[in-house]
Amino acid sequence: MAFKQIETQELPDIQSVGTVYEHVETGAKVLYLANDDSNKAFTIGFKTPPYNDNGIAHIIEHSVLNGSEKYPSKEPFVELVKGSLNTFVNAMTFSDKTIYPVASTNKKDFMHLMSVYLDAVFKPNFYSNAQILAQEGWHHHLESAEDDLIYKGVVYNEMKGATASPERQVQQHLTHQLYPNSIYRHESGGNPKAIPSLTQEEFVAFHQTYYHPSNSLTVLYGDIDKKETFAALEDYFSGAGKHSEKVDLSFEPAVPDDAVFEDTYSITAGDNPEGKDYLALGWHVSEPNDVLDMYGLEVLEEILFGNNQSPLKKALLDADIGGDIIGGVADFGYPTGFMITAKYSDASKMTRFKEVVQETLKHLMTEGIDEGLIDSALNKITFQTKEAAISEDNPRGVIYAINAYQSWLYDKSPYVNLQFSGYLKELAELAGKGYFEQLIKEKLVYNPLRTAVILKAEPGKSDQFEAKTHQQLQEYKANLSKEEIDKMIAKTQELIKRQEAPDKPEDLAKIPTLTKEDLSTQVEEYPLTEIPFNEGTHFYQAEQFTSGIDYLSLYIDLKDVAAEEYQWLGLLSHLLGKLDTKKYDVATLQRQKDLYTGGIYGKIDIYEDKAGQLKPYFILRGKSLESSFEELVSLMQEILCHTQFENKDDILKITQQLISNFERRINSSSHVLAANRALSQVKSSAKLNELISGMDQFLFLKDIRAALQSDKSKEATERIKQTVKGLLNKNRLNILYVGEKDRGVLVKETLQVAFSEVPSVELGEPAIIKPGAKQHEAYVTAQDVNYVAVASNANDKFDYTGAAKVLATTIRYSYLWNEIRVKGGAYGSLYNHRRTGEFALSSYRDPNIRKTLETYKGLPNYVAQMELSDSELLKYIIGTISPMEQPKSAFSKGLTAFNRLKTGVTREELVHLKEEILAVDSNALQMLNKGLNSVLEESSVVVIGNKGQIEIEKDLFDKVYELY
Repeated sequence: MAFKQIETQELPDIQSVGTVYEHVETGAKVLYLANDDSNKAFTIGFKTPPYNDNGIAHIIEHSVLNGSEKYPSKEPFVELVKGSLNTFVNAMTFSDKTIYPVASTNKKDFMHLMSVYLDAVFKPNFYSNAQILAQEGWHHHLESAEDDLIYKGVVYNEMKGATASPERQVQQHLTHQLYPNSIYRHESGGNPKAIPSLTQEEFVAFHQTYYHPSNSLTVLYGDIDKKETFAALEDYFSGAGKHSEKVDLSFEPAVPDDAVFEDTYSITAGDNPEGKDYLALGWHVSEPNDVLDMYGLEVLEEILFGNNQSPLKKALLDADIGGDIIGGVADFGYPTGFMITAKYSDASKMTRFKEVVQETLKHLMTEGIDEGLIDSALNKITFQTKEAAISEDNPRGVIYAINAYQSWLYDKSPYVNLQFSGYLKELAELAGKGYFEQLIKEKLVYNPLRTAVILKAEPGKSDQFEAKTHQQLQEYKANLSKEEIDKMIAKTQELIKRQEAPDKPEDLAKIPTLTKEDLSTQVEEYPLTEIPFNEGTHFYQAEQFTSGIDYLSLYIDLKDVAAEEYQWLGLLSHLLGKLDTKKYDVATLQRQKDLYTGGIYGKIDIYEDKAGQLKPYFILRGKSLESSFEELVSLMQEILCHTQFENKDDILKITQQLISNFERRINSSSHVLAANRALSQVKSSAKLNELISGMDQFLFLKDIRAALQSDKSKEATERIKQTVKGLLNKNRLNILYVGEKDRGVLVKETLQVAFSEVPSVELGEPAIIKPGAKQHEAYVTAQDVNYVAVASNANDKFDYTGAAKVLATTIRYSYLWNEIRVKGGAYGSLYNHRRTGEFALSSYRDPNIRKTLETYKGLPNYVAQMELSDSELLKYIIGTISPMEQPKSAFSKGLTAFNRLKTGVTREELVHLKEEILAVDSNALQMLNKGLNSVLEESSVVVIGNKGQIEIEKDLFDKVYELY
């Protein structure tokens, strides 16, 4: 018997039976979570402790997927994505572990994914091919003797973007101060300053040490073929022997010290640093064996920081310590921390920051926490865990694997985070006995294992780093002999040659794939019934099995609302539910929401039907258990109809937090922001989205902040009142209820009573919405990398067909992947072509600007000359079908039904689209080059990125703006 059974446990919270097995020869551990979920998942993980900041664990995560013994093509990962029906495929590096998860609802596909991943992690090709490290990690790039020497590498550029985030820098400094003698002081993702120190010898040695079955933990989930799956594991575990040395992840927290660590982060050169510092406090609070306290700390986070009225967050905001306060549990790995960060602050406020934290915590500790606050926090977390256990929007098997690793990696039970209901019940019983007050006392107030960090804003710091790196590289080059320079050029050219060379057909043929017979043209029909309601109001019920959870959405028709109103509507969507109402002060309102609901929030969606007619809606959305539905409706009615907007200070706090959140988006999602900005110049619907949530909204929020801080505050609050007043109209209202069968009548009657006083007013003519001014724009940030986007309106130029969808998949995983990522060194790229005509390309964490734009221009020529074999084309067809087969939660099914209604897209049309996809041939793809050329010729350009690089390429732009 290759595997012996260690233990079995019922896991009712996740509707599974968990069994731990051990591989007899190697000691490899396997956790099998057995259930009837068709969305099967496999995850293999390894302890990968970093020994410095060179990013070795992260670069190996990238590199194992660049060819292996059994699958020697250059990028089996990409081939998998092309030709798989996966519901999840990725790899992730944490502070002390690296994991490789995959999931699929198709049995054959699942085994294919598992086979490729097992071969990748245990038998990678980079042992004998140093070009893989050069491409994925870093290399000296010199194409000719006249060129400047530069660093290139996918992870190198990824981490230039990632480490620019001040939030990430704060956490890294806190872990360094709390655990100075442990692995947790290092940046496992890699610091760009240290990545170029990594050698091929270190690279191979690290893999030999840690990528061994003895150091592996595997999680299997779902309705798998147990015999076949365990046999696949045995193929790679057998013969490996047993590592005698156990990987030690233990740590010792720092000796208590009241010193404050100071550093700086970069803002744009010339920007005013005043009021842009970060202050942070951090504690070492727990380890994985403190199970109850781990759950208790999660609840305590909600109590202290769940919203602006939570006691510690409110105290810090009221004391003007920062414009935004973020706090709570920080998963550092083996150790668990607790962090409080004040954004938009000043270094001089550190002493007061500490005082307010201690005073507030001591008050809660001695006077006690309000019982209602604890109850609402427990209810909120209980609701979230219940809903997550039934949701199909994300592969549960991958989520549960990550949860299991949080304890299993440290030799604790893997079930700790899979048995939440018992711990939450125990916490509810302990709440009235002073448990949370004691937790505050032990873990925070009198815990000496703490530290403090000040991160000051420094204008132009990133530019200085870039200039210094450039200078050092040119000095290094100047000291090389001609022979050494020639050798460096030869290495660069060899790498480019490898990147440009197609894979051998026989290597590609080794990667397992599905066939057309494995694909289906079926499209599920989701029920949606319109039930008679009040005159002017439409009520729709989407019957779904929701495990007793009701989902309610109030859609308010905006078709006659002028474009200039949308910035105010965007702000309003974030204010509702966070201010006083006629019946409740905001603190009581927050408690009622958390006690009776799973959340209430506002948003705006812009639908566009097949005729190009816009259908914009302001949405108030909420959810609750069936037993609390009346309370849900009552709260939603109170929020929509009776919110008070007189408190300018609360509105100012929320506005500042929205600005803060947007700046975080700039660091993480600028490729999307740039693409959407470019689209707003060519599509009316995109312009509305830009006003609601894009750069227009960001600049608007800054103006509102200034107004609220001046004598114009009354004018601003009155304007908000007028905006919400215009929404209260029965003739605007569409209601969507997603829930269990036979509840429609009760739900309808409850809603009719709640909204009976809302007036009925005739709507005006549909507003005329125009795109923004078309121009090439650049937005300067403090980042070291760029996000390069182009966009066009494809209507009447480039039809949205099955062939166009297959072409999109083909371009994503061939031309753009190779030119933008592999050769260009960017972390990634985006290609979007939607039914409504939006067409956009963008790059992510890109060292280039002009080169990327030239790459986009080369697309039509690439397509015209593209020759795909039948097997290659089949992969792209499968990869195109795959996103259309993703499982959906009950709520998502209801939303999909409503979306189809509003856009006019029928199930039959979706079936026809899949039929077109399956019928595509290579010639049909080549014929699309003309349409592609026409949209690219008329595209607008938007770049978000590095000031120095934008300055060099300023001739590309009509306008250059400073974003922040």
